[in-house]
This record gives sequence, C-alpha cells and structure tokens, in this order.
Amino acid sequence: MMLNQTDFHPANFGRLWWNQAEAKLVVLDGQHRAMALLAIERTVSGSWQSTSGARFRSFYENQVRQALREHQDIDLSKIEVPVTVCWFPEHNGAKGEPHMAARKLFVDVNKEAKPPSESRIILLSDSELVNVLTRSMLGLLRDRSNEDLLPLYAVEYDNPEVNSSRPARWSVMTNIHLLKMAVDRCVFGPRKFLQDVTQMASRGRPNRADRDEFMREQLNVLELFESQFEDGGFSYHREAISDTNFPLGRSDVLCDQFTRTWGMAILTLLSKTAPYAAHAAALNRLNTEWHVDDTYLALAHDALFSGVGVYWTLKDSYDHYLDKGRKGQLKDTSDVINAWKALETKEKTFELFRAEAYMGSTAKDRTGRCKDAYLVFNTQACQLGLILTLGTLWELRKQDGAASFDDLPDFAESMMQALNVFFAKEHGKSRDRRLAFNKRNIPNPINQIGNMDSTQAAYFRFFWMQALAVPEPWSHLQKWFPSSKRFDEALSRARKHYLAFCAEQKLKALKAASAPGTNEADLRKDAEKRAREELKKALKDWFEVDAESYERWLQQPEKLPPIQEHEPEGDSQGLGDETSDTDPSESRVTDIAELLENEDEEK
Repeated sequence: MMLNQTDFHPANFGRLWWNQAEAKLVVLDGQHRAMALLAIERTVSGSWQSTSGARFRSFYENQVRQALREHQDIDLSKIEVPVTVCWFPEHNGAKGEPHMAARKLFVDVNKEAKPPSESRIILLSDSELVNVLTRSMLGLLRDRSNEDLLPLYAVEYDNPEVNSSRPARWSVMTNIHLLKMAVDRCVFGPRKFLQDVTQMASRGRPNRADRDEFMREQLNVLELFESQFEDGGFSYHREAISDTNFPLGRSDVLCDQFTRTWGMAILTLLSKTAPYAAHAAALNRLNTEWHVDDTYLALAHDALFSGVGVYWTLKDSYDHYLDKGRKGQLKDTSDVINAWKALETKEKTFELFRAEAYMGSTAKDRTGRCKDAYLVFNTQACQLGLILTLGTLWELRKQDGAASFDDLPDFAESMMQALNVFFAKEHGKSRDRRLAFNKRNIPNPINQIGNMDSTQAAYFRFFWMQALAVPEPWSHLQKWFPSSKRFDEALSRARKHYLAFCAEQKLKALKAASAPGTNEADLRKDAEKRAREELKKALKDWFEVDAESYERWLQQPEKLPPIQEHEPEGDSQGLGDETSDTDPSESRVTDIAELLENEDEEK
C-alpha cells in the first residue's frame, strides 16, 4: 500500500471491497499458487469438510502434511502473497465487456511468459475471429434448451497435450481443435478445399486475403453491417472485415449469424449422425446411472462430467503412484488412486452402453467390432471429412444457383438423415454398414488409411460421399439438387483420388518386399491392379456398387490425380490444450476461499 508516489505504508495489509451487485471479481492468473496456500490453511485448521471443496481433499491433504513434516521450520504466519488488482474503467456500465479485456490481458501476459496452451487461446483469445466463432459453438452446447445436440462433456477442451489424430479421453467424442478446423474449413476455406475434392492439406502459409474474402461470403457479412461504421473507437470498412480485423464490440452479430447457420449445421452432423448420436446417448446414460456414494466415485464422476482438469490430475497422480510402485515406495491407495481405477471400470461399462446404442447388442463380437468402429469415427480425419462433405455439397448447391444461406441447418439435417439411413441396419445382401468405415476384423474394408490425422480428411470425405450415393440415402438429399450430375462428378474425382492413394500404398509395400533391382514399372502395374480389385470388392460389399458399374467407371478417361505430400497447415490449424468451462464473468467472490472456488472445482 502506497502513502505517496515513493513511500510504502508500514503495514503490509490492505482491504479491498466492492459492491457485489454492481461488480464481480475473478481470478485472472496465479490460481495455483493461491490454491496451494488455501490447501495448507484447510489442512492445518482441519476445515476441509466444512468447505465445498471437501471432495478434492485427497489431492492436497497428505502432500501438505508430508511437506509440513519435512519443513517444520517454516513460519506460515510470515508468508505473504502479492496481488495485483486490475480493473477496466472504460468497460463499465450495462454495455461494458470487462471479461473481454480480461481475456486479452491474460493472453497478452502469458504470451510474453510461458505461452498458454492452444486450446486456452481458442477459448480466451479475441484477436482472431475463428476462435470467437469456435467458442460460440461451445456456447450452443452449454445451452441445454436444444437437447438434440451433444452434451458439452462430450467435447474435450482441457487436454494439456495436443493429440494429432483423436481425443485423448475415452469418454469424449470430439475436441475443440476439431471444432476450430470445422470453422476454418467451412467458413474460411479457402474455397478450393471445398470445391476440389482432391485438395489435401495446405503447403506453407494460407493466403489470408482469399480466406477472408471467402469468410465474408460464407457469413453474408455484406448484409450484416453498414458500409463504414465505428466500434470501440475504431473505424471499420465492411469489405475489409477479416479474421484479425473485426469489430469486437459487435462480434455478437457475427456469432449469431454463424451459430444459426454454419454452427448449427456442423453441430447437427456431429450430434445426430448415428455413430455420434450413439456415443452421446451412451455417455448420457453413464452419467444418469452413476451412483456417487463415496468420495473417490465423486472424483471419478467429476473427471468425466464436470471439473475441468480433474481427469488429467487423476491421471498424473496414478502415473506417479505406479512410478513409486516400481521404485518399491508404494503406499496405501488414496481416493485419488481409487478414482482412477473407478474410471477404468467405467470405461468398460461405457463401451457396453455404446455397443447397445449403436449395434443394438452387447454380445462380445458386437462390442469388439463397435470399439473398432469408434477407433475410426472418433478421429479428426473422419470427423473433418464429414464436415468437408457438408462444405463441398453446399458449394455444389451454390454452383447450381440454388443455395439460400438460411437453409444450411435444414440441409445438414437432410444430410444427417441420409447418413442415418445408410447406417441403419443390414440391408439385404449388403454387409452391416455400421462397420463400413472399420479398418480391421471385417472383410474387404474400404478404409486403407494408416495415420488418421486431419491431413487425411479428404479421403474420408470420399467415404462419406460414397455413403450418401447409395440410392436409399440419396433420396433424402436429392430434393436439394436439380440433378445428381455435379455430385456424381465430384464423387468420381474423389474416388479416383482415393484409388491413386491406395495404389501408392500398395507400391510402397511391394517395394519394401521386393528384391533390389526389381523393375519399378512392373511393381507399379501390380500395385494399381491390386488397388483396383480391393476397391471394387469394398464398394460392392459396403456401398452397393456392382461390378459392371465399377468397371464402367474405371474406363472413364479421367486420369488418376497425383497424390499430394501432406504438410502441416501453417498457422491456420493452430490447436492446443487446457481451459475452463466456466466464464470468468459469471463468478462472484467475497474472500480468498470463495475467490478460488472455481479453481477448487477444477482441481
């Protein structure tokens, strides 16, 4: 506390108060250090049980007591905690948005120190429109008025590490990185990724001008704002609005436009398409039937359904426990360890629930094949391929001159219904289509893709388009197109692109198995023949493409397109980790215990 500009007050104590009806205090940074002191106080005073954080006692109490035994010379009364209080007077009033200023401050400060994780940047950064739009989809999921959408706890957004191909937790279906990629492709494009079904990942940095122009078209920006306007003291030109230059004070206009069109369309496919709907139904059932009758079961439940970061804290604690065991230092199990073991048991229960929801059976062979199916469905390649299919079909409608922007959610609904017809059940002589994307334990699989990260999404777009091309599913989509001509042409190119990929895979395998000096031309001819035959069988078994139609398609003059090298997408795919599902602006605090209550919940 300062007496003047140079002298400190002799007392190292200050009191701050505020009108709780008019202002809110939130923790912006440094929660972990403050939480450690709170844990010490609760342990020393024996007050854990009288707090709402009692169920998290196991995370702290034993460690605190051990530390106090090892450092008995510490005088806790002399510990001081420096605190910086920030306020944003320019954001006062009913129209003020102090939480936006707070988020910007957090990102700016941490960029200069240890950078925040990419997922936290997505959730907090207002510097890029793609992040703001991605967050708006999470907002739709938090609003449970639309129960048809997947629950928020089916989305992973607190992973401290980025997994390149799938969510890391068995309970979740997708992650925030996939949602951002969906926004990136459908809204920012650029257009070539949706119109050209052979386009793979970008090479180098994207052309921002092309992306921004496409975004303005995809969101009908020219109809949202006047030609020139003011926001936050800055002047904006409607035709210059971009990913990094947009009116933050009117971002709600852009978000509303996105969520009622592209956002709802994307979430419709990820929520209601049969495999994803079955996963969500099984997860909801697990939540409903979970009987919490002990502390460790409460911790395990929070790890899946509420406390952000609890899952990873349990995992780290269990890994540490196993490490101690290997070193012969294993002690009695705690609630934390029992909670992790409970999660392992619940995973098996969940797999049974999911098999029943998707396959209609919990028989061992059905459960195993169902698990194999979700090793594919839950990958970024498969999910992004589904979203690319939506974007590509919408571009086909625009080329036919029949696309009305407001029709996007209904169009996605029809696409979802068509796919659900495909996945519905066994169809006559056809195999069980619910397993059509499986890679193993089925005859003649169409899926020959090895690394299923997002760079492989174009091949999965072909799978999804081929599923839609089956006559019965297509009947749900045909009303949206004057004819199937453009769709058939795009499907043919996608199929030949995939055939070229399979042939290249076969060639690599043959080279590896052949003697040195073998003629490569002969190997290539053999590889192409094998790839054609395998694709022929897969299309017949799973997608009702008869041999005659396939051979006629092969004779078409279009050449197989070259396979592109896959490279990272530069900064258009920046993706990351940890965050909170609690909006800082919604927290009210009156003292240090309540101030850290949200952090308590997260630990």
